Amino acid sequence: MKDRLLGRVVADRYRLESRLGVGGMGAVYRARHLLIDRVVAIKILQPERRGEEHFRAWFLREARAANRINHANIVEINDFGETEDGLAYLIMELLIGDSLSGLIARGPMDLAVSIDILEQMTAALARGHDLGVVHRDIKPDNIFLINKSGRRNFVKVIDFGLARLSQDGRLAAKGAVFGTPEYMSPEQAHGEDATPQSDLYSIGVIFYEMLTGRLPFLARDRDGYIESHKKSIPPSPQTFQKNIDPRAERIIMTLLEKDLTKRFRDAHHLLEEFKTLQRRIAPVSPWEISDPERRAAGNPSLGILAAGLNDVATWALKATIFGRMVATSYPGGGPSRVMESIESIWRLVAASTRLAGELQVQAKQNDDLQRKGRDFTAQIGRKIEDLSREQSRLRREVAAATVDLNRLKDDYNKASHELNESRKIIASIDKGRDEMTEGLRKAYETAGSAAARRQSRAEAVTKVEAKINKWNNDIAQIEAQLSEYREQLENHPSSVDNDLEAGRQRLAAKSQERDSYSAALGEAADFLADHFKDKAECTELFTELEEIDRSSVIIEVN
Repeated sequence: MKDRLLGRVVADRYRLESRLGVGGMGAVYRARHLLIDRVVAIKILQPERRGEEHFRAWFLREARAANRINHANIVEINDFGETEDGLAYLIMELLIGDSLSGLIARGPMDLAVSIDILEQMTAALARGHDLGVVHRDIKPDNIFLINKSGRRNFVKVIDFGLARLSQDGRLAAKGAVFGTPEYMSPEQAHGEDATPQSDLYSIGVIFYEMLTGRLPFLARDRDGYIESHKKSIPPSPQTFQKNIDPRAERIIMTLLEKDLTKRFRDAHHLLEEFKTLQRRIAPVSPWEISDPERRAAGNPSLGILAAGLNDVATWALKATIFGRMVATSYPGGGPSRVMESIESIWRLVAASTRLAGELQVQAKQNDDLQRKGRDFTAQIGRKIEDLSREQSRLRREVAAATVDLNRLKDDYNKASHELNESRKIIASIDKGRDEMTEGLRKAYETAGSAAARRQSRAEAVTKVEAKINKWNNDIAQIEAQLSEYREQLENHPSSVDNDLEAGRQRLAAKSQERDSYSAALGEAADFLADHFKDKAECTELFTELEEIDRSSVIIEVN
């Protein structure tokens, strides 16, 4: 059945050219910006679900989540909104490549290739987690691999539709289970809120599948997977692939811990583990000599040519042909209504030419404003990432030092106990004796050793506590800086959105003006065509008109 949305123009500037796929919430289309030279992807909420307010809110939050994160390894959202008849849409960069699931389906993957992909995924999630956004549905289908400027397997994390749901309790019932069962964390399986460690668990499942070619748990249905993630211990990856690097296996099994506190502390921690492993294995270059992405993208400039030809040049050609019809049929000058219609077409063509330029200027201004907004969020995001990485390191230092501190305190208490016991023994021996008995000598030796050890442990405790206090102060200072940057990130989009909304309104007004010109042109052309249709001397000229119409359709389709 033909998709009735194909050919429709969304937001006055994006024409839907083909449908790329359909998901649970909406369909994704290839579309062309009619005012600037760009091909994009548009996700549109399924029309039958647009009346469900929670789905609509959920859908639009995907754009806000991705825009706020703004990372090279996360799909870029350029615009979002709703049409006049209530269709919610997202304008995204068009990705040309394949999902990670397609790569996994070919069988167990090389470790170096796997780490290259996982490192990019983790970097994207780290940025999201730094900004309080948990993806909640990390799976191979949501990891897209493209060729970018000659670099193969460049990761784009997609579908943050579940991410913002975790930030707004109005969008989901308490205890609801969200995510994909095969990759779901134990806490999500229990209906609990997802955390950054939940995303890390999902990465563990993907890593397991990449190296073994199978999932850590196999089940017949959704409930079976959920129960396995809740209770079952995954078999060692080496059960299925004997030559798996033990360091990789350690990372996988740590990520798949049921207790989220036993997984890696955060995505920055995991990223360091991946980088360390990457340095120790034989590298695989991700770079290629050519860039298939550019070849596959085709020639997007045809869209702008089609828009220009259809809006201006086509009408100029038609006006010329109608003028020739007048000259052929009325050598001395045509009827007033005919001449007025031809003059009207030329006036409208001139106005349309001016308006087409204004539309392109306004569209470029909006595009530049969006780019500046993305550059700002990317800049702030990088600062947040650097600070969060340092904060993660310091927290791990504090955790390790705390373990040492507790060990030192335990040893201090043991030494104190030995010292007290030795003193009791010394006090109980008859001090009136002149000779040094063996028992007294041992008691003094034990007391001296315990006192020295206690003193040493006390000094060590003081030093470690000083380090921990300093690190905690550094962590607090970093947190204060992070709060400032996050506030900037929260406040900046509102000012940009206001400017963008004003620009979009101007663009919409100009688009309506363009439509009125097109309607007037059509009326004038219909009158002239009807006037000359029965004149035999104009038959060849009508054939030329038909050729112009066919040519403009061919260019538009291409």
